[in-house]
Amino acid sequence: MNEVHKKMRGRPRKEAGDREADRRALIAAALAILNEGGVTALTARGVAERAGTAVGSVYTQFDSLELLRLEANAVTMRQLRDTLAGALAACPSRETEARLLCLADAYLAFAGEHHAAWAAIFERRTVAAPDTVQADIAALFGILEGVLRDGGRLAEAAIPVMARALWSSVHGMTYLADLGSLGPLGVGDVRPMIDALVRAAVRGFSAD
Repeated sequence: MNEVHKKMRGRPRKEAGDREADRRALIAAALAILNEGGVTALTARGVAERAGTAVGSVYTQFDSLELLRLEANAVTMRQLRDTLAGALAACPSRETEARLLCLADAYLAFAGEHHAAWAAIFERRTVAAPDTVQADIAALFGILEGVLRDGGRLAEAAIPVMARALWSSVHGMTYLADLGSLGPLGVGDVRPMIDALVRAAVRGFSAD
């Protein structure tokens, strides 16, 4: 091949394995930034510098910075899923109420220990989450659905709805308390409120 042909070919393309390694490095860099400073700290330049690559590589790998954030959020969700699964495995009781409270305690602990990255999961998004991220969301709900299913008190069709209702309630109390938006109630009041919520919900299962 002569020099003209070589120039026409331009810069050599990276191998698939190298491109995947670059993608993982960018996601890891974005996650580190989210853990340290939250969504407001996330910039393409900051991610590129952390990953040791050019800013252009961010947009070569991802259509937007928001999609990169969603991929980093997915890593946090998988960490949360593993935390919840571990808490469930270690829960000393097989009773539905106790298992739900074990999950709630693990969720509260995770939110406190990984606060900035946890909060980033729930930032408003303007693009649809990729299928892989949707699968991670479904896996999170799946843990809670499994507890409700094992309890044997709900019809199968009601389980996904109840799982989302409980999740949204626990998260809502945690998030609002973190923002200081629960009026006179603070972070220390969240656990007793969750306890009351779970006990009332389980009594409702029994009534059904």
